[in-house]
Amino acid sequence: MAYILEIVINFAQNNLITTDKAMKKVLSLLIIMLCFGFYSFAQEKAKDDIPESKSKAIEFLKADGTFLVKEFYDLQKIKGVECQVLIMTNVVSGTKMGCLRLETQYRGQYSSDSYIGTLDSDELDACIKSLQYIKDTLLPSAPTVYTEAEYKTNDGVKFGAYYAKDKWTAFIYTKGYTSRSAEFLGVDNLDSFITVMQQAKILIADKTK
Repeated sequence: MAYILEIVINFAQNNLITTDKAMKKVLSLLIIMLCFGFYSFAQEKAKDDIPESKSKAIEFLKADGTFLVKEFYDLQKIKGVECQVLIMTNVVSGTKMGCLRLETQYRGQYSSDSYIGTLDSDELDACIKSLQYIKDTLLPSAPTVYTEAEYKTNDGVKFGAYYAKDKWTAFIYTKGYTSRSAEFLGVDNLDSFITVMQQAKILIADKTK
C-alpha cells in the first residue's frame, strides 16, 4: 500500500496542471485520502466475503462464558504446511474437544499473511478416504476431459486435485476462499497428510477421554 501511495504522490506532483506548489500539496493530500478510503472499503469488503466457519472446534473455541485451556501438539511439517493437534478443555464444564490445525504462509513482495484451517475430529476419516482416493485412483488415471475433485471441511479447508494439460495436480487450501493459502502437493505429500491425520485421530482420542 505504501508503494502504491508513493507512485500516486509522485504522479500528482509531477503531472497536476498547476504551477501553484500549495495547490499541488492540497490536491496530493486529497488523492492520498481517497486512496486510503478506497483501501479501507476494500478491506471491509474482503472481510465480508470471508465465509463463516461451520467447524465444531471453532464454535467450541469461540463460545462465550468459558474458561479454556489450549494445548498445541506439533506434528510433521508437510511441504509448506504446519500441522498441529489442538486440544481444548473447558474447565467450567469439564468438556474437551480436539481438532487438527493446518497453517500455510503467504509472502508477497509487499505483504505477508498466515492462514489457519481446521479439521474437526469427526472429519478426519472422510478426509483420509478422500486423499487415498486421489492417490490410488485419480493420479494414476488419464481422463480425456478436464477433471477436478475436492473435499471441503466445515472450516473451508480444501483438499483436491485437477487434471489439465495431460497431468494431475494435487493441492490443499487451508482457507478455500483465497489462493494465497494454497500449497501444491506430490504423491509423497499425500502419503504424509494421510499419516498426519491418522496420528491426529489417535492423539485426539487419547487426550479427550
